[in-house]
Amino acid sequence: MELQLEELEAATTEDEIEALNVAKTSTVDGLERRRPTRKHSLNHLPRERMVIEAPTTCSFCGSDRIVKLGEGITETLEVIPRQWKVARTVREKINQLPAPFHPTPWVWAEPNLPAMVLFEKFRPHQPLIR
Repeated sequence: MELQLEELEAATTEDEIEALNVAKTSTVDGLERRRPTRKHSLNHLPRERMVIEAPTTCSFCGSDRIVKLGEGITETLEVIPRQWKVARTVREKINQLPAPFHPTPWVWAEPNLPAMVLFEKFRPHQPLIR
């Protein structure tokens, strides 16, 4: 029995040495972090684009040599009774203007959507869980 244990120990050390040698010679690609992106399933809805213009002159020095760098886009789901559309608010990026007030942050719905849901649920005197 002791002889079998010695053979097993020798076999495991040989396997470990072989695994270390393989690990030294093999290379692994580096991990690239990608920014998370939202995948919308709302591509079939019409879009309304509202642009908030950036100032044309610098508020600090008064220079008029301002170049547009990009856009900050916020998409919210807006409901018109029995119609749906996506309201896209574009803020030009030079001096980033504050975003329009949104009472429920990190939610796609405009403020009138929860109001409509509550009204439609409680108008026929139904509990919200039904």
